Amino acid sequence: MSASPRIAIIGAGMAGLACARALQDAGLRPVIFDKGRGPGGRLATRRIDSSPAFDHGAQYVTARGAAFRATLAAAIEVGAAARWRPATAAGIDPSTEDWITGIPGMSALAKPLAAGLDLNIACEVTAAEREAAGWRVRTAGLAAGECFDLLVSTVPAPQARRLFGAERDIAEALDGVTMAPCWALMLVLASPVTGVPDVLQGSSATLSWLARNSSKPGRDAAKECWIAHAAPDWSSSHLELEREPVAALLVDAAQRMLGDARPRVEQAIAHRWRYARTVKPLGQPCLASRDGTLFLGGDWTQGARVESAFDSGRAIAQAIINGRWKR
Repeated sequence: MSASPRIAIIGAGMAGLACARALQDAGLRPVIFDKGRGPGGRLATRRIDSSPAFDHGAQYVTARGAAFRATLAAAIEVGAAARWRPATAAGIDPSTEDWITGIPGMSALAKPLAAGLDLNIACEVTAAEREAAGWRVRTAGLAAGECFDLLVSTVPAPQARRLFGAERDIAEALDGVTMAPCWALMLVLASPVTGVPDVLQGSSATLSWLARNSSKPGRDAAKECWIAHAAPDWSSSHLELEREPVAALLVDAAQRMLGDARPRVEQAIAHRWRYARTVKPLGQPCLASRDGTLFLGGDWTQGARVESAFDSGRAIAQAIINGRWKR
């Protein structure tokens, strides 16, 4: 590598953070842009008024590779994560792999990776354009944009397709990736649900996941909080509905799954994840343009797991560190 390149990363989810951390540990200084209110992407935690926080995105993570296992171990060491051992329904066995959750919410898993990075939050990238000097990245607050030597995109594949449709090879590869939406329901109940496992999964055509959020370690158990994820087909067929009618439908499905234990609902809010699950992945850790100035990755490259995003981000960083960029 002839000199330290200016590097922009679009997206502060697990892939973007893993990439940025590896680059910074190698002596580079990437700049991250994310439209969200904080780092983590679908490692998301949200508070409803005075209620405890909900994990309305990824419910837990598991680790199979040494690098991600070490990252989670470090988070546990500093109190940012813990093992979750919920009471589960038949057919769900968290003992086969440790279920790790962030403390006090899933978004906490992102904070150790994000520490010390040049992170621009609530900063949406509206365009990324090739120029003779590199890539101009335009944001909602800076129409003129900034110029970078290298550009990394870790946004969902359909969004990347819109940003980089002019890159023919990249666009063709992205066209082969399929992602599915997911409606999530954050539910506060008036009293505890008894005689029901903390996790129910796959027993409803409407819901693929129903869990007692307040059963996770480090959560406020003063309120009975549940999180539901709608099944992929249901989410797709109801994708463009407003949040209120979706919430009503999901509340009904959740109450049916809970059976006789149906406390009064105090609050119910739906959240739409338009690109939640990878149905057909790319099949390789990342994409790169022919000139080696544009890299794309995320969980959509090799699967829907958070670790897939982590591995993808690190693969991009390694490609850059190995010196593909020369000017």
